[in-house]
Amino acid sequence: MGRCMFRMVAMAWASRLLDPALVERLNALSLSARGVVEGSAVGRHTGPVKGASIDFRQHRIYVRGDEPRRLDWRVLARTDRHYIKEYDQETNLRGVVLLDRSGSMAYGRAQGRKFDHAAKLAAALAYLMLAGDESVGLGLAGNGLESWIAPKAGGDQLARVVEALERAEPAGASDLGGAMRALAERLGRRSVVMVASDFFAPVEDLAAGLARLRHDRHEVILMRVIDRDEIEFPFRRWSRFRGLEGEASRLVEPAIARRAYLDNFARHAEGLRETGARLGVAMHEMPTDAALVDAITTFLDRRRVR
Repeated sequence: MGRCMFRMVAMAWASRLLDPALVERLNALSLSARGVVEGSAVGRHTGPVKGASIDFRQHRIYVRGDEPRRLDWRVLARTDRHYIKEYDQETNLRGVVLLDRSGSMAYGRAQGRKFDHAAKLAAALAYLMLAGDESVGLGLAGNGLESWIAPKAGGDQLARVVEALERAEPAGASDLGGAMRALAERLGRRSVVMVASDFFAPVEDLAAGLARLRHDRHEVILMRVIDRDEIEFPFRRWSRFRGLEGEASRLVEPAIARRAYLDNFARHAEGLRETGARLGVAMHEMPTDAALVDAITTFLDRRRVR
């Protein structure tokens, strides 16, 4: 669909995630998924999709979210196993946003919840990619991959993605590494995977999920959505801290706990950076007190000069 028509579709319905003012600022960026991933316009690349006049590439096990019309019925009749056929054809880049909806994402004071900021970020990235005639999908991660919308192009896909984001709420335990491994099972061809999370999980678990995505040749971009309180630990009075993922509450003297917390926070962040560097995964800080469009613009500028 043309860009102008896409804008009309996007503006035809109101959303707390994509309000008209935000959409107008996103339109000014005029960037497609290639700008997000490559940093500059590049030519089409080869990817497996279904087609009649193109070369067969491989069979892949059918997973939920795949189109049933891509099933190989002959293989099904012969083996009673569900496989889909993949072909090589010139195609657009394909983006997937994986959004963490675990309990820790519910934290937020002055700037609101991290989850709401991350959901707006996911909606904005989906808008930019779809407006550039790219395909985009969405995964919601909690205790594993809990929801999945397969990548597609067009204005209708934007509505599906935003509706899923608006229905989601942060709650429960986190298994982001498991969600990334499950996502890899659903991605047949090379994709751009953008993960929006606070990444409050053991680094070794996250590394296993990232390694699986990189092994399958996916581009992975980490967007660390974090609250300023979590960076600075500004608490000064005795406070009761309540766990958001099932942990018991604890009454804490901040003056005693602050140094240990900041040391652990810095150690975890360094572990994330080292893991990303080892696996070729970029990580970008997205603090909730930064204006969303400004943060996206900075992110895209950094990708452009990569």
